Amino acid sequence: MKIKNILSVLTAAALSLSLLAACGNSGDKNTPATVKSDDGKELQVLRVANMTGQPDQYADYIGTEQGIFEKYGISLETSEFVAGINTVDAIVNGTADTGLLADFAAVNRFGNTLADTNLVICSDLSTGAEQKSDSELTDDGGIYVAPQYADDISALDGSEGWITNIGTVSEYYNWQAQTYLGLDPSKQKIVQTDSVSTQLAVVHNSEASAAVVTGSLSDKYKEEGWVKIASTDEIGINISAYLITTREFAENNTDLLADYFKALDESVKYINENLDDSAKKISEKFGIEEEDFKLNWSQYSIKYGLSEEGAAHLDEINNWAFENGKYPEAYNIRQFYYTKAVEKAFPDNVTVDLSSVEK
Repeated sequence: MKIKNILSVLTAAALSLSLLAACGNSGDKNTPATVKSDDGKELQVLRVANMTGQPDQYADYIGTEQGIFEKYGISLETSEFVAGINTVDAIVNGTADTGLLADFAAVNRFGNTLADTNLVICSDLSTGAEQKSDSELTDDGGIYVAPQYADDISALDGSEGWITNIGTVSEYYNWQAQTYLGLDPSKQKIVQTDSVSTQLAVVHNSEASAAVVTGSLSDKYKEEGWVKIASTDEIGINISAYLITTREFAENNTDLLADYFKALDESVKYINENLDDSAKKISEKFGIEEEDFKLNWSQYSIKYGLSEEGAAHLDEINNWAFENGKYPEAYNIRQFYYTKAVEKAFPDNVTVDLSSVEK
């Protein structure tokens, strides 16, 4: 009798677990789980990989706080990573559904995984190309040099070195900056760093001579006595970011992604219209100074869609990366575009030309 009772309990427990599992994610990473809101509304769970300090992280947070995502039927789950390589890894291994990837990181990732990648670019996110010059906060960054080089740019040639993070877009930006100054990039020394704190330590210890600096980090360089000798606009630097996902997830959840884009757009508008209040909340949540947040935010031009300008920017970086040996085979990055979700959300913002992609 005892054995029968034990078996009955185990069977009942197994059945209960099965029923619970049926109410959540089906086990298919391309089928989002559903949850109930406080008022009983059914919401689809969307898991987003945020890169620290990027605009989607702030829009995700404020939009969640204001109930914007819930309004669009989304229960947002976010995870934070320090670099784009980590966000894309989370998407590939199935622990996130979508996330941000910057321009150089995108072309590098696709170029080094051509044979087996299932990633796609599903929307533009932001660019630094259209600075808000009417803002008193705005400093668009540029080439910063140690004070002894401010009046003798030619002395930079072969000097202590340019601060660089190997494998990231800083390599490309340094090439642009050095070319702009008339220096031969192949002859310049590099100083490898892996974080903002490492950069600042190098600057403080006078172990480098130049760097391309953007955002609120510019102020830190100024505090160390470094001088800006050219702006990002003068150099032609355009810092862009894109949202990515897997092709399978995009095809199975086109409407969900479209709603996410619309909710993000509404969240961005809320931040812009309530900047001081949003800055305070973001400062309390993420530890960034309110003025630093507003400075960084003022430099983003955020627009969801898939523009021809955004694709041409990726083409340019892609060509440079291949020619400089970042991956072995040339490819057309436009083959990794998925347009259907953003076409549902913002059809007028899809201007990319995909005629070069083989059918």
